[in-house]
Amino acid sequence: MRKLVTYIPAIVGVIGTLMGASLAIGGGWLVTLGGSPFFLLAGAAMVVAGILLCRRNLMATWVSLGLLAAALCWNVYEVGFDFWPSFSRLMVFLGIALVSVLLAPQLKGRGQALVSRTNVMVASLGLGGIMIAMIGGMFVIHPTISPTGTPEEIGLASTQPNQDWRQWGNGTQGTHYASIGQITPDNVKNLKVAWTYHTGDIAFDSAEFQGTPIKVGDTLFVCTPFSKVAAVDASTGQQRWTFDPKAHTETWQRCRGIGYAETPTANSSDACQTRIVLTTIDARLITLDASTGKVCPAFGGEHGSVNLLEGMGPTAKGSYYPTSAPLVAGDIVVVGGKINDNLKTGEPSGVVRGFNVRTGALAWAWDPANPNNKGAPPPGGMYQPETPNFWGTASFDAKLGLIYIPTGNQTPDFWGGNRHPASDEFNDSIVALDVKTGNVRWSFRTVNHDLYDYDVAAQPILYDMPDGKGGSTPVVVGLTKRGQVFVLDRRNGKPVVPVTYRKVPQNGAPKGQYLAPTQPYSAISVGTDRLLESDMWGGTIFDQLLCRIEFKRMRYEGEFTPVGFDRTLIYPGYYGGFNWGGGAIDERTGTLYVNDIRMAQWARFVDREWAKKSNLKPTSEGEYSEQVGTPYGVERSMFFSPIGTPCFKPPYGSMTAIDLKSGKIKWQVPAGTIADAPGMATGIPVQLGMPTMGGPLVTGGGLTFFSGTLDLYLRAFDNRNGKEVWKARLPVGSQAAPISYTDKNGKQFIVVTAGGLTRTGNKSGRGDYVIAYALP
Repeated sequence: MRKLVTYIPAIVGVIGTLMGASLAIGGGWLVTLGGSPFFLLAGAAMVVAGILLCRRNLMATWVSLGLLAAALCWNVYEVGFDFWPSFSRLMVFLGIALVSVLLAPQLKGRGQALVSRTNVMVASLGLGGIMIAMIGGMFVIHPTISPTGTPEEIGLASTQPNQDWRQWGNGTQGTHYASIGQITPDNVKNLKVAWTYHTGDIAFDSAEFQGTPIKVGDTLFVCTPFSKVAAVDASTGQQRWTFDPKAHTETWQRCRGIGYAETPTANSSDACQTRIVLTTIDARLITLDASTGKVCPAFGGEHGSVNLLEGMGPTAKGSYYPTSAPLVAGDIVVVGGKINDNLKTGEPSGVVRGFNVRTGALAWAWDPANPNNKGAPPPGGMYQPETPNFWGTASFDAKLGLIYIPTGNQTPDFWGGNRHPASDEFNDSIVALDVKTGNVRWSFRTVNHDLYDYDVAAQPILYDMPDGKGGSTPVVVGLTKRGQVFVLDRRNGKPVVPVTYRKVPQNGAPKGQYLAPTQPYSAISVGTDRLLESDMWGGTIFDQLLCRIEFKRMRYEGEFTPVGFDRTLIYPGYYGGFNWGGGAIDERTGTLYVNDIRMAQWARFVDREWAKKSNLKPTSEGEYSEQVGTPYGVERSMFFSPIGTPCFKPPYGSMTAIDLKSGKIKWQVPAGTIADAPGMATGIPVQLGMPTMGGPLVTGGGLTFFSGTLDLYLRAFDNRNGKEVWKARLPVGSQAAPISYTDKNGKQFIVVTAGGLTRTGNKSGRGDYVIAYALP
């Protein structure tokens, strides 16, 4: 055993030499690409230290300590003292220094007099303590932006019974705000499960349970991934009725929400005095008697439904899916739908339709390519294909009589050479339509000639913003996948928060592709800083080096770098920024709360024959899309390191509080841990901040509730500072936005649905939960 100990310096030296050589070789490659020379120099120092260790030379310790000092200086130069960037830069060098100090008593050479037992112990404890502290820091939330300004006041608790949540975003304004204040940062720790309801519909394969319930009177209503609807007692969770439309589709199964309408008649005993409004995954519009769950027979003809595929053309079946909550705007139900992205040209129209909520009759249609034709197409005809679609949820201002539509893009998303004029006019826009006629009053485009799948997916938020003169300006807040927050006057679409138009890169696009010369940028944005080499990250210094190499090899000149035949970096990525879950606003303070996604992707155009020979499998949303009808397919993927971690610094998702009036971020914190993340679940709550789904709920008690993290928790954040003040373990993951209401007894509930994390592909980790929380 004693003899083996004598070989330890040599063994460690060989390992260190090999590690240093790999770092130096990679570092040399990075230098040739114009990157940082640190890795080359650090690798050379590691090789020297390793050789000296093999020779049992004490200089190995001094070289290792010098390397650590150089790494510290380099770290401060590049990233300051930010925790996660520092972690991957320093941990390896701390470990090397610690080992070299521990081995110092076995080495010989200059400075031997300093190698006393006391000095070795002190140095080892110091280095080891720093490493332990950094490991401990992995489990601490490190705010991206610390709280600034004076903390907000917490409102008084409401005791009003039966406060409802009647639409997907609460009201038609999409604020996701409940004024109820019984649950506060002080007592939220006492929140417990009050009841749990099982829908009986477990999502698997292409299905996702993303439904946000609504609550009216003493009943809660929720839809399942297969378009079934359940009504339960809002106080107890006891089932009252269920409805099964027997809807079927094989490729896109989810229902994010339903609508509610009051349709009283002179005879109060008539059916359907109140209605649940449902769009199904097989493209039907149905209204149900809210009291019984029975189909309203006079709606839409003999089957009690409207066929949303009528007028959509031969490609609509299997491509057109209305999955987000319909908007009920007075007597009009506003409907749009998702279409298959990136498979081929000729996909169905993005027409927006308004139907009478009582009869199902078409009130108007807004076809961007034929804006003056408000009716159905003639027999045998169809709405113009390939126009920007509307697949989120709209908002409604009853006073102005305007509906606010968030639009997407003409598919295929990455090729723009075949775009129609109407597509370029209305892609990625907020469009204000007259509720009575469907006429366009105004529109604002958030991307010019979108070539990156930057749909506006989130429901626009309507808010009356104080103007500082005793009045207010009615604004619409548009949250975009780009992470831009556009605040517009909802009367005319003019920016209230400044918007500037910046020149964007124009080089590298294939022949036939054309590019917009400028793009709009709001004065408010989240997670949009241009990536730098110093932003590259990894679990260790080694995969960070590989990520830096890949970053320098890619084409990247900022956000709108044109996709070409070489790998092109896309950031913000096409998942967001802000996706369909949207945001929430505290109507008392004007503070906007948003969760975001920060995931860079890369893309490149490829020849379809080459893709077939390479066994790339074409899908609508996967890593290869054929884009049939355009010159090229597109290959794309996440920008990950070889060990499967993102190649850029955390967080990958956050919760942010923004003062709309000043445009300043009040605080920003990472959202979620890696404990349950698909593909990297460790059970260890490392606080990286992960990509988010769903959206937040803000309450009058000064709390923001959120369940859309990649770990299995419902969380509550203190609105004053962003601190996590409570969390509850969920049985499976949640992708929906929570809601809050009071029941007939005046008790406040927080309700969330949980069906499992996104796209796991099987029944493992799936569920059908509707869970209500309340104070004892």
